[in-house]
Amino acid sequence: MNMKSIEILSSKLSNMIAAGEVIERPSSVIKELVENSLDAKSTRIEIHVRDAGRTYMEVIDNGEGMSKENLELSILRHATSKIKDEQDLFRIKTLGFRGEALPSIASVSLLMIASSTGDVGYTLTPTDHGHQLVPSSARKGTQIIVKDLFYNTPARLKYLKNDYIEASQCIEVVTKFALAYPNVAFHFTLDEKVIFTTSGQGELLAVIQTIFGFDVATKMEPIMIDHPDFKVKGYLGLPELAKSHRYHMYTFVNGRMVYMPKINQALVEAYQPYLPPVRFPFFVLDLSIEPSLLDVNVHPAKREIRFSKEEVLKTILFTEVSQLLNNTNLTPMITKDLSTFQGATMLSESNHTDDVEQLSLEFSPLHDALSLTVVGQLQALYIAASDHYGGIYLIDQHAAHERVNYEKNLMSVKQNRHKIEPLTPFLLKVSPSLKKRMTEEVLQQLEQVGVTIIPFGPDSYKLETIPLWVLDKQDPVFYVEHLLEQIFEQNKLDEDTLRLYAIASKSCKTSIKANDYLSLPEMQQLVDDLLKCDHPYTCPHGRPTMIQWSKASLEKLFNRSGF
Repeated sequence: MNMKSIEILSSKLSNMIAAGEVIERPSSVIKELVENSLDAKSTRIEIHVRDAGRTYMEVIDNGEGMSKENLELSILRHATSKIKDEQDLFRIKTLGFRGEALPSIASVSLLMIASSTGDVGYTLTPTDHGHQLVPSSARKGTQIIVKDLFYNTPARLKYLKNDYIEASQCIEVVTKFALAYPNVAFHFTLDEKVIFTTSGQGELLAVIQTIFGFDVATKMEPIMIDHPDFKVKGYLGLPELAKSHRYHMYTFVNGRMVYMPKINQALVEAYQPYLPPVRFPFFVLDLSIEPSLLDVNVHPAKREIRFSKEEVLKTILFTEVSQLLNNTNLTPMITKDLSTFQGATMLSESNHTDDVEQLSLEFSPLHDALSLTVVGQLQALYIAASDHYGGIYLIDQHAAHERVNYEKNLMSVKQNRHKIEPLTPFLLKVSPSLKKRMTEEVLQQLEQVGVTIIPFGPDSYKLETIPLWVLDKQDPVFYVEHLLEQIFEQNKLDEDTLRLYAIASKSCKTSIKANDYLSLPEMQQLVDDLLKCDHPYTCPHGRPTMIQWSKASLEKLFNRSGF
């Protein structure tokens, strides 16, 4: 067999291969450059992007800067000041450490770097045969300009998305940095328009307001956890800020933007009683973890990490977040500004920190003995009530009764987990391909949740036993079909989810409906029962059960003062 001789790749080709792993799109360039600025102890960082980053990206910082010698080394692959030996790899405290970013960027763009430690400055421009180095401004810090990304790799350029998507990705990356580093002032422009500017004063809530708007900032609750192996601080969005996507679930570890699916899932589960299906919470969490417990050398772009105490963190987060939500008044409050219900303002240049501190108190912890007095019914749909503090509430009678029924049914199911043999036989029909997959292991998984099925003819199974609650709440065949779907499609069996959906559906069907007229005692009993629930502020499907006007907001609506 003929083989070509083995040759060592040129540095240029090696860098282009590395760029394929590290530099996927314009936002990847911004991420790498801003990480270098943060590692250089910058307190102010400017990011300027044009044409979604295709033609121009610039990052300017006031960090430590680079000497002439370090500037020349910076574009060489695996040249780094951040680790020295193997042991450093297991206690990484910087965002960058591989020494691949700048040479990778230089291999697929036209790059210029100007830097100074505060004495003499130099500007470096990589060329095909080396680099050019000339004296420049002595301003302390570094300026990097990246032009014509992927100009020499047209295939990579071809697979970039449209400008709208690429610009959105750039905004998302800078947003994450601003949230992770509230003590750093960020100034970000896109096509010479200011997207946002943060003060760098260290107030995360002020950064949230600047980026997402005043209304969002008023609906964030602080959280802080102190554990021997980690610390957690940040803000949890109230359920009404939930999104149809996961993009506003911000988790940072030691200032690094990472994806931690188990941690995010713990938070989703904590919010589950308060959200409709397929809605996800909005939160910003900063985790401080001892570097020796982390492995950040998992992914070329450093998106994923491994944490040896992840299960402990997941359990504690779920418990703490659940408790915080359970002890917070989650009733949506109507304010004078009716834009509350128009959704979050994504980009804002305003900065009203004082207002945020004042209005964030509107969603305060529950009073020890919260009670409501019913005053009447509106439109045969809403119950009007008042509290002892001058507030007015409107309760959706169907959603309220649905929540009451749901928790009663849930308690009944928890207390009765027996399985029985149905008096009426139920047959589950399966296709030939599905029957082939019905292994002994699958049958055992079903038995673990109280379901026993046996073959009955060439294409059917007979349900021998079924959980008792299923007969009352759901079609047994439908239930078993969903269990099998979980096993085959999701590779896991989550009976709790199916049980909760079934109970929610049953509770909805048996609840008071719109146009049902209630007497005053009936309405008072319903409201009292609602306030005794574990989660009184939403129905099982995540809709609010009530809204409120505080005494202060009512006075504002009527232009009253001094009361």
